[in-house]
Amino acid sequence: MPALPEYRTRILLENHEVPLVPAVFHNTMPEILPEPVVYLKAQIPGATSRAGRGLVRRASTREEISNGLKELLSEENCQGVLVAEAVDIKKEYYAACLLDLGDGETLPGGVLLFSAEGGTGIEGRTGSLLRIRFSLLNPPSAAELERKLEETSNSQQLADFLEKMIATFISYKLTVLETNPIAVLEDGSHLAVDCRAEFEKHAVSKKNVHLFELPENSVDDSTQLEKVIEAINAADPAGTGFFRASREKVPDGTIAVATNLCGGGGKMLWEMTTGGRDDIFSLNESDTSGGLSGFKSYRILRVIMSQPEAQVLILTGSGMAFQNQFHLASAVWKALRESPSPLPCLLRFGGTDQEKAMELMDTVSEDLPVKVKTFKPEIFPNAMVEHLSETATRERVKQKFIPEPGELAFTVETPPARFVYHPDKNPERVEPLCIKECPTGFLKWSGGRITTDPDAKCIGCLVCETVSLLQGNGELTIELDLPGEVL
Repeated sequence: MPALPEYRTRILLENHEVPLVPAVFHNTMPEILPEPVVYLKAQIPGATSRAGRGLVRRASTREEISNGLKELLSEENCQGVLVAEAVDIKKEYYAACLLDLGDGETLPGGVLLFSAEGGTGIEGRTGSLLRIRFSLLNPPSAAELERKLEETSNSQQLADFLEKMIATFISYKLTVLETNPIAVLEDGSHLAVDCRAEFEKHAVSKKNVHLFELPENSVDDSTQLEKVIEAINAADPAGTGFFRASREKVPDGTIAVATNLCGGGGKMLWEMTTGGRDDIFSLNESDTSGGLSGFKSYRILRVIMSQPEAQVLILTGSGMAFQNQFHLASAVWKALRESPSPLPCLLRFGGTDQEKAMELMDTVSEDLPVKVKTFKPEIFPNAMVEHLSETATRERVKQKFIPEPGELAFTVETPPARFVYHPDKNPERVEPLCIKECPTGFLKWSGGRITTDPDAKCIGCLVCETVSLLQGNGELTIELDLPGEVL
């Protein structure tokens, strides 16, 4: 999902009267320099860990301000520099709002993540965050928030701040809104020092387009792989499939990680994990969520793994996914079998059928050409990354996947696929096990052939192929076309 730079996120918060550290945005060198002491923050869309990369600087003299502005304004893709006042901070908090799509037991809504300790190092405290679910239609009042926060803070001003932050999140239909830190000053006032937001383009109302889309964005700077994802979404629109490649060169001495992050929660946890580290480089941003098909997950995984610099794949969600995890695991297995250059993986499944997903990967991992390690949902990404060094590869595996010849049984337009029957694998012409495992009843067995029920629908789950290969003789396989860029 697209990310707003800080200066744009501030506008959204200001519109809902969220107090912020005073700051001025400059997209050119100002004629009159601001008074020191200030912080200079480069505004680069999608950029994270800015301080560690020299994109946030404290300037205590006019010379430092002048030199800093010139250098940051010359950074690639920099839209400008936010010049923020320095303030004396007594205490720091962390807060974030995430979109929660719900599951079979809970309705969609929002989640407020809160920590009584903000600033750097939040990625190491993900397990201790207070999580407060809230309704998008009836969000909590400041009084209700104050009661929920009484164990960590009894501040009325903090509750007022969070109430306005939630109102901003709901009003603009954001998927992520983060303030870190929320500064408490000597007089007890609360200010957002740093902030960021993510949104879904289709959710932006016409009256708010000017807040989210800059004139520069009218120029299509999409990479070839990003265009491939757009084509995948056009052919199979159900669910979210977002991919944005980093525009930066992989720094020396870092592990180049390809990410498949499931939902805004998964994306947030990953960014919190890597925010304070300079040994991990994320090659891409991603979000696959909203109940997308296994077919679509497979295609997006193939795109993500096709990044030539990648050394390892991280797949993780928030741990409470709406998407069926067994279908996702089937897509992962298929992608690793069929990719010409598969990646070693660290996989964290959490949600519906998570046990089946982990069991599947445990069953097939020994026969895969790369290392695969699975994690339970209670293991947070900050623990997963400790296995990166031992898992990442220095030289990509090369393999050639050649589909076994068979008979085209039928095609499905949405989600698009070709189903291939292999009669030589079924000489007795008995009904294959995969027919009964179809969750929608779409597959039927008639006259010694696989056919379909016109009143049922294929949901692209990949269960039939998985069962056919693991429990049967491989009677049925599925061919999922991909553009040449990822082959």
